Amino acid sequence: MQTRMVLTALSALLVSWVLSMVLGYLYIGRMKAHGVSQPINPDGPKSHFAKVGTPTAGGLFFLIGTTVSVWLFGTMSEPYTYIPLIAMWAFAIVGLMDDIAKLTKKESQGLRSSRKLGMQILTAALILWLLSKSSGLVSTVVAHPWNPAISWDIGVWYPIAFLFYMVMFVNAVNITDGLDGLATGVSFSPLILLAILAALFGTGMHGEFIQNPISAGGSDLFIVLSASFGGLLAFLWYNGPKAQVFMGDVGSHAIGALIAISALLMKIELTILVASGVFIIECVSSFMQIISIRMFNKKIFKMAPMHHHFEKKGVSESRIVTRFQIASAVLTAFAGILFMIKYR
Repeated sequence: MQTRMVLTALSALLVSWVLSMVLGYLYIGRMKAHGVSQPINPDGPKSHFAKVGTPTAGGLFFLIGTTVSVWLFGTMSEPYTYIPLIAMWAFAIVGLMDDIAKLTKKESQGLRSSRKLGMQILTAALILWLLSKSSGLVSTVVAHPWNPAISWDIGVWYPIAFLFYMVMFVNAVNITDGLDGLATGVSFSPLILLAILAALFGTGMHGEFIQNPISAGGSDLFIVLSASFGGLLAFLWYNGPKAQVFMGDVGSHAIGALIAISALLMKIELTILVASGVFIIECVSSFMQIISIRMFNKKIFKMAPMHHHFEKKGVSESRIVTRFQIASAVLTAFAGILFMIKYR
């Protein structure tokens, strides 16, 4: 059974990669033929003007490749399969609307922030409603990241915490998506940790800190995460420096939604928060900059989020991306160690 699950997951990864590679090639060619490209922020680093003409919204092709692969190898009737897919697509649609607004206005700013945030909150509420319709998938208990004897039942505050967690992750990945290969590369490490834990839960490894019946759904989620990883590998093929395509908000929203909903389904929210530290730091840096400017009319960073700050200081794009990816891997390893302390 375990061998079959791993073989199925690897098959899903491979098929997703192949499909996304083909779709990516076709997508980039079609977008270039029609002259559809990402508007560049005039206030951004000067090096970004070399990226004029690069197609955007490439998240569509890895999302389609992932979905088809899950449909082929997963069990679509299981909540640990269809809920992550719905979450990815629902948030991707919000991101796509933002991408379309940018292309229509030919500006780097798409939807108004308040409108976009409102749509994200409503989307997260839809996902929470879907969870509530599936027996046993909503638990108000938040587990300690490394001590199984400690947990917090936040009761009526859980829906608010759920919405905040989903929206925060979506925006954190979206904010991080600013350099070639950055958001994709940083996402690999937490996604690998999620896949490993889903596989372990799928083989019956669980405890009081994991909501039941995760052992029945872990293998389903493992397939979704594996297929997503294959799609993202294909996307990185085209997005690595110098990028042939940007993922756009449609892609960053989908990745953020997948990480968040997977953590929520497995009740390892705090563990994944640690593993996704690079995303969180990027999000916080942008938030700090906004608050500082509005309250004190003073910048904390040369430009937010943080990766642009380093660019403004003269650090090369490739070096920033590499170091952020290393930091993500280290934080994920640390999160994994904290989690496995439960099994001492």
